[in-house]
Amino acid sequence: MWLIFVYQIRLYILQIQLIWRLGNETLLHHPKATPEDINFFNERMKNIGVKNYLSISLEHVFYLLCNDMTEEAYRNLSMVESWRYGSLSVSQEKYIKLIQAYRALLDYHKWLDKKAGVIDQDFASQASADQNLSSLYRQATASFQEIIKVPGVWDPFVLSYVDLLESSGKHKQAEELLTDYAYNSKYPSNPNAHVYLYEFLKRNEASEDHLIKVLKVFYLQVPSHKLMLEFVKLLEQSESEEHNQLAVEVIFNILDFSGWKSEVNAWHCLVKQLKKSFRRRHKSWILEEWQSRKRWWPAYHFNKFHVKKDWKNDINLAIHKALVAGTLLGQDCRYFAAVCSLGSESPNKNITSMLKFVKHHSSSNPD
Repeated sequence: MWLIFVYQIRLYILQIQLIWRLGNETLLHHPKATPEDINFFNERMKNIGVKNYLSISLEHVFYLLCNDMTEEAYRNLSMVESWRYGSLSVSQEKYIKLIQAYRALLDYHKWLDKKAGVIDQDFASQASADQNLSSLYRQATASFQEIIKVPGVWDPFVLSYVDLLESSGKHKQAEELLTDYAYNSKYPSNPNAHVYLYEFLKRNEASEDHLIKVLKVFYLQVPSHKLMLEFVKLLEQSESEEHNQLAVEVIFNILDFSGWKSEVNAWHCLVKQLKKSFRRRHKSWILEEWQSRKRWWPAYHFNKFHVKKDWKNDINLAIHKALVAGTLLGQDCRYFAAVCSLGSESPNKNITSMLKFVKHHSSSNPD
């Protein structure tokens, strides 16, 4: 009997959700529906079942925000945030946290707007505005502090909180927040967190060693990210042999990914690393990376059918790739030979430089 009762309750909740979602979609797409109609419908639906109150309220807020009704959305969030009915379930607690988070986000945007308007005011008005700013700042920071204690991906909220802290000169606190967000195991793995930390440190002129340390951890997570080119540049500026060797590894790994195949800057970076390694008698670094790639890179990158496309898209791309192919595969490589043939039809100083380097170094290639 008890199981039947529980089943009926769940069925009732699902029926309410179905009516609400169908009704909302109908009103949103009906040509004669007004915002007042949608608001009225949502208000009625919120009060049909307490189990649905928070979820309906939150989605209603999203509708208001999408339609530039920010003040009404804020009023709804403030009202819903204080709503209580009996003991909260786990799912309801999550909704409460989300509601607090979005209310804090609106506090932050109010703070931004007020801050932008303070500059042109007279002294009396400015003093009042400063007081209002402080109040909004306290409200937003208090809410953000509570939200980020909960494990989750809170990117827009963390960024807003960091901006509040930075604008108030609390750089150390902002760095601690971002460091915790990136490295604390209680949060889900989130590559964005590492990007935010790196961008913050770069913006605040952190040391190169600190930037390298952050990107080194990020590299292990996302070796194909666009920041990896920046990572290579930082590594090659270092005097550490370990960092210079890592730069070779990183650029080879970048070019393993299809999204980088035709990226001229990546190939230019590999050419630089290749020349630098040969010049400093570290050819073994190149050979070590090439060893695991020599069976599949020729077909992947240096197929003769790629030549005309690469040459047409960017001559420098074709030249950089030809230099790498000629050095690693020898002068008999079809890609290298095809670029040389195209280059003979339209002489280019980069072609001449490429030929000179390959002729000097390809005799000692890994094959």
